[in-house]
Amino acid sequence: MRLRSQYRFEHSLKPWQKIDTAKLMEWVGEKEKLWQSLKGKLLEPLRLGGEVIDPFDVESVERYLPPNMCYGAGYATGMKPSFFLGELGDSYTERGFFVRVVEREFVRDLFVSPAMLRGDTIYLRLQVFEEYLWEKIEELRLGKGRQALWDAFEYYGLHREELIQDPSRLEEDIKRIARKESYAVVAHEMGEALESGFPEELWQSFVHSSQFLERLARGIRDLLADTHAEGMLSAIIKRRSLASLAFYVAALDGFRKELFPEIFEAYAEAKQGDWGSVESAAKLARDRALECVRTLVEINRRSRGRGEAWLRREVRRELLQPLGINL
Repeated sequence: MRLRSQYRFEHSLKPWQKIDTAKLMEWVGEKEKLWQSLKGKLLEPLRLGGEVIDPFDVESVERYLPPNMCYGAGYATGMKPSFFLGELGDSYTERGFFVRVVEREFVRDLFVSPAMLRGDTIYLRLQVFEEYLWEKIEELRLGKGRQALWDAFEYYGLHREELIQDPSRLEEDIKRIARKESYAVVAHEMGEALESGFPEELWQSFVHSSQFLERLARGIRDLLADTHAEGMLSAIIKRRSLASLAFYVAALDGFRKELFPEIFEAYAEAKQGDWGSVESAAKLARDRALECVRTLVEINRRSRGRGEAWLRREVRRELLQPLGINL
């Protein structure tokens, strides 16, 4: 999916335009050759105006950009470097965070997210968010989306027939939805920045280990961020937004979904007007996530010198099995 999305981006294709499979595979082959040639190489500094700049020094890079341009740099899944260059829209302050709205993007890599946190700055990447919504429509067209996803678009007045018959007519609707729902992705980043329940030392240990342990850590931390008083789910509850809750439920996957089974019944009750059930479910999920962190801290403490295989085994035995989770 990431490769198809990047191909669309680099070739300026509309979300509903079909991709020539032969051309896509040829492009993928060329990319893989390029990536292989870069394997093991370190990032080089940027050279701008005679100055040598660390590529993660956002402020220094932006001194050489027009005021309507925005540069972003950070680390994505697997602690892989991630960068983008885009057109800056509005900026605003939200609960002590500076939110920079990025409209059209000109350069990016495979690891994209609708929002990106760096210090006290949140980058809201609207084009990425719109593409995410288009991918969800494609899931529905392929029969892969949950009922909650149909519901989410329905709350915005987009019915089943419109979603599956002529998506080219939905461009302005998707832009509207992305802007309306942007508060939720910003709230997730705020919750992540403010959340203190996942110790930084433990986080660094897990994200620099195996994919399994990193996904586990990210799932727990994401759930803590969502259920923080300033997080995504808390913001949705405050607004009593059924559309936002439907998008949230439809997007739950992996370990975060396993830790939050109550949300599905709570969503059904919220559709009947009972938002108290959502608040109760969020509290249960938060308590469960915090208990998971305590278990991980203890396992990690005992893992010194035992190796990663031992750590993975104990995580499954002491954390996942008691919860009835088989991942």
